Amino acid sequence: METLFSGKSALILDKKLEDLQSLRSILSGMGFGEVLAASSVNMALSMLRELPVDFCFLCYDLGRDEKNGLQLMLELQAEGLRRYSSCYVLVIEPEKSDLLLGSPENSPDIYISKPYDRVRVGQQLEKVMRLKRNLGTVEELLDKGEWEQALDECEALEENYPGMRVYLQRLRGAVLLRHNEPQMAYETFGLLMDGRDQPWIRIGLAIAAARSGWFNQSAEQLDKVIGDQQICIEAFVWRARLHRLRGALSDAQNLLRQAVVLQPTVALLQGDLGNVAAMNGDARLAVEAFRAAIRYSRYSAFQHPDYYFGLVRVLLERMLGSGRGSDAEEEAIRMLEQAQRDFLDVSVIHFRCRLLSGEVYRKVGDLQSGELAARDALNLYQELTLDERLMWLDQLVEGVDGTSVADEVSGFRQELTKQMAGLKWGRANLKGMTQFRHGELDPALDSFLEAYEQQQGNPGVGLNLVQTALEIIRRSAMPMLERDLLALCDETLYALNYAALTPKQKQRYKGLGERLSEVVGRLGRGAD
Repeated sequence: METLFSGKSALILDKKLEDLQSLRSILSGMGFGEVLAASSVNMALSMLRELPVDFCFLCYDLGRDEKNGLQLMLELQAEGLRRYSSCYVLVIEPEKSDLLLGSPENSPDIYISKPYDRVRVGQQLEKVMRLKRNLGTVEELLDKGEWEQALDECEALEENYPGMRVYLQRLRGAVLLRHNEPQMAYETFGLLMDGRDQPWIRIGLAIAAARSGWFNQSAEQLDKVIGDQQICIEAFVWRARLHRLRGALSDAQNLLRQAVVLQPTVALLQGDLGNVAAMNGDARLAVEAFRAAIRYSRYSAFQHPDYYFGLVRVLLERMLGSGRGSDAEEEAIRMLEQAQRDFLDVSVIHFRCRLLSGEVYRKVGDLQSGELAARDALNLYQELTLDERLMWLDQLVEGVDGTSVADEVSGFRQELTKQMAGLKWGRANLKGMTQFRHGELDPALDSFLEAYEQQQGNPGVGLNLVQTALEIIRRSAMPMLERDLLALCDETLYALNYAALTPKQKQRYKGLGERLSEVVGRLGRGAD
């Protein structure tokens, strides 16, 4: 017999076999076709990479030290696997559901609770299925990445189905945020706030305000959400960023510590805590945070080599006078070896690991091993593409300083720099530096933006971009009009993992960060 759910597929994420079998039986009775099961977020993520499904049933509580079901949505989003046409059902105790409303983009469609009741589950799924059918056109466009057409379809549907206005405006706001239209997103969420007060609306307003440079407004919304004990990853991430932006590193650190107590398995929160603690000089906390970030990011889109390098560089700072065989040295070398295994086919990572290994050995007085690692790093560096060699040239020069290969590196550095003009991003970066020296700041900013768009994560280009933007603001007679530049500075500095930078890069980063905080503090005394 044909039903509303005939042929639909589902994935159940749960560790408890009895509960899993109970829900599977209910779904089968409703006409679902294939029903998959996963016992961990990583397992579910692996399955959804191969086979998208129509419904995801995500158990929130999967046990101590296990990623929770809500994190699967965040990780799918980060990998570009989140399907708008799929339905995400969070399985959670009713009294906790009010605290897990999420953000505009990463929140469940509905909540259900255990023990499963066949009638109640059926009614809830039928209701959301009918909504999905009405939204089929717009969600199909979103899944195809046809954003402009999807926004137009949202507007048309809102006229025909005024009862779906809130859901459609939520989609619209999320799309506008994703495609860097923060002021339009702010208007969208502001209209929603006029009719209701929901945490996800406040978070949408906060993110849009921060990206528009309206930092006071953003902080006000986030403080309300966090003060109401809403558990939302984005709320903690953005509020900590605002603390950093104002130079309040201790406040950022304390907030992120609170966040990881609530959600210790979120690698993004742990990584942010590691960087803030490193900036704040709290090496012990930075080490703990990066260890957790490495552990919980593995096999996901959040697995980042800078977590490994950040950990090792913090350990390096703790090695002063420790000597050979110290715990810090052993952990540092072990982490670099693990990074090489975890990023097995990434040549740049292998080069950076050997380069940093040399610094570790020299730090503890093992000069022979340090020389050998420096030579290995140089050999690996010469096998990289021109693009990669230019991106990591500064790290190579600083990393082999004081070794027998330093002169050799200096010998080809000038020639390699000349080759930068052969690459599009390289030409833009060189052009920007020339323009900056001549005081042509607006053209320099455009040049550095062009270079950074093609070389995301390049520390040198990113810091050039921030320095130029700050200089434009300093010389401006109307700094209140430069909030978009402040937001650009925040975005660029946040994207560079501080702890993984070289000592010279860190020094420059901190100097620029302090200048940025001074400007934001001055503007903060006025109204947004």
